[in-house]
This record gives sequence, C-alpha cells and structure tokens, in this order.
Amino acid sequence: MGNDKFIELVGKKLSNEISSDENTELQLCLANDASLREQYEALSAYWKHSDTVYADNALAFQKIKSKIKAQEVTESSTTITPVKNGVIYYLWRVAAAVVLMAGCSYLFYSKTVTLGHGIANTTSAAWQNKNTSARDKSTIVLTDGTRITLNSQSSLRYPTNFTGKTREVYLSGEAFFDVHKDHEHPFIIHTEKMNIKVLGTAFNVKSYPDDPLSETTLIRGAIEVTLDDRPSDRIILKPSEKLIVKKGSFTTVRKNQAKLSPPTDSSAGTQYVLTSFTRLRQDDSAILETSWTQNKLIFRDESFADLAMRMERWYGVEIKFKNDEMKKYRFSGTYEKESITQALDALRITEDFHYKIKNAAIYIY
Repeated sequence: MGNDKFIELVGKKLSNEISSDENTELQLCLANDASLREQYEALSAYWKHSDTVYADNALAFQKIKSKIKAQEVTESSTTITPVKNGVIYYLWRVAAAVVLMAGCSYLFYSKTVTLGHGIANTTSAAWQNKNTSARDKSTIVLTDGTRITLNSQSSLRYPTNFTGKTREVYLSGEAFFDVHKDHEHPFIIHTEKMNIKVLGTAFNVKSYPDDPLSETTLIRGAIEVTLDDRPSDRIILKPSEKLIVKKGSFTTVRKNQAKLSPPTDSSAGTQYVLTSFTRLRQDDSAILETSWTQNKLIFRDESFADLAMRMERWYGVEIKFKNDEMKKYRFSGTYEKESITQALDALRITEDFHYKIKNAAIYIY
C-alpha cells in the first residue's frame, strides 16, 4: 500500500468516516506491515485520550498543530529516531487530510466509534497483532474462548476485548479456528479475498498474499462466506466441505469436482470451487487440510511449484527453479521430522532433478 493511500485510510479512520471495505483494507494492511502498524498506533495515541468533540474544523486543525509542536519540543530534548520523525511527518499529512475531508464534522474520537461493518461500540477497542515467522506456529486464546492456531508466516490482528455486536479478526496466512459459540455475536474473519461469518464451529482458513488460491475447510458447524468482489453472494459451507477461491471467471462447482478450470476472463470476478476435504485414510479422522496443526506436512498429487511454496514456509528457506518444466512435477508424501535435505532427497526418488544449497536459498535444476 502506498503512503498516500495509507494516509487517506488513517485520516478516515481517525475522523470516524471510514467505510466497511476501507476499514477491512486498513486492518489487513496493519496486520501485514509492522512499520505501518507502528506509525498508525502512534498516530492514534494523539487522539485516544481526548474526550472533546471539535465541530469547528479550523479549531481542530489548530489543536493538531499544537500537539505536533508539543511533540517536536519533546523530541528536541531527546535523541530523535527515524520512526519518530516519520510520526511527525504523518501527523501533518493526516491533519491536512482529515480537516479537508468533505463531510468531516469533527476530528477527535467521541466515546462512540464505528468499527468494521458499521457496528457501533461504546468504547474503542485496543488491537493486538500476532505474527509468525517461517517454521513457527502459535496458538492464541481470545477473551471469548475462541482458540486460534496460527501457521507459519501468518499474521492475525484481533481486539483485546470484543465489545460490539460482532467478533471480528483479520487474517493473512493460514490459521485453524475453533470458535466459541455465541449466536448473538457472530464471529467474522476478514482475509484478502473473502470474509467468513460463523456462530460457533471449527474450520481452517488459508489465505497467503503470495498464493493465488485461498481456502476455507469446514470441520464442524456451518459458516457463511462472502467474496470481496461479490459481497451480495453468500456461500454456505456444510461439514466436510472446502471452498477454494481464485481470481478469474466466476463459476460454482459442487463436491467431487475440485479442479479449477482456467479463467476465461480475468475481469469477470472471482472463481470459486466447493468441494470436500481430503481424509488421509478411509478409516482415519485425520484431514489433509489441517494436518499442519499436528506438525505434519502432507501433500497429495501436488505440483512441485505449489509444494515448494509450502516447503519455504515449513523450513524457512527460499526455493528457486532454474527449469520451469520441473515446476510441473507432481508429488505425494508426508514430512514430519525430516530435514530439508532429507525431504528433497525423498522427492528425487520419484522425479529426476538436482538441487544446490547456497546460503539460505535452494536451487532446483
């Protein structure tokens, strides 16, 4: 996200003029970018403790200038860090953006603010961010009892306490949710491509920014999914069903038709497939899509290109192909305690390729 867009969204957020879609965009941006998140939290702090509503825009702008001057005086007596310099810069930009915003009647927070989907809350929620690096996983228990297991290279943004009519979080990456039942307060997960609404259930969500596919796998209960570019369409998942989302032409396919056909028109919207999840064995309750929660990397008839992306997150390495034809190789297998070299050597048993490790990169040739 560019600086100008970030400033626009922050300005609208601080002035309580942000739309539902814009708020989702901002929250996902904050979940993915620690630097922007730090700047946003610093900016928000300037208004957090103010209880006064300023109806006059000129007076509001003068108040902002006073706060900025006070901050500059404070910093002049201490060591100025690049981050704080950035805060001052963004304060001036936000001050201008907010005061000049059409229809903006006041700048500072009142006691009631509006969060995602226009839900009014009596207090402003404090937000937490959990990020995992490659090879790491983390489990979070929210204040409502919902349990979330975060896969590697994932980010979750969530409120310290749920105070509104809905319970909303923002995910980038992959996570397994076991949502506490509360019919009066639906649980909503926002991702880059889709929004998932639940009352109480267990399911897996995978939505990495660098992955063209996003998936939702329902274990029990029921969930409702809306696609970002088709908010009026609602897809209801039943237990054992999996939703696969891809940008492209729009089509609907029911169970046992999991193949995604190539999009015929990239401007036609989002393509999705509704299929069933994969049991590892007929008599086994283990599920392919959630096997990562048991520290197993399991793949079935998966292309080398897709498997390489998963191995990068699993082992914390970078894999590069010198021959695009090798990306089409397909593999099935299970990794649990194998090292990266043991894993690659196992793949070489079924397909002819070589690899070379240099620094933190692995070259396939």
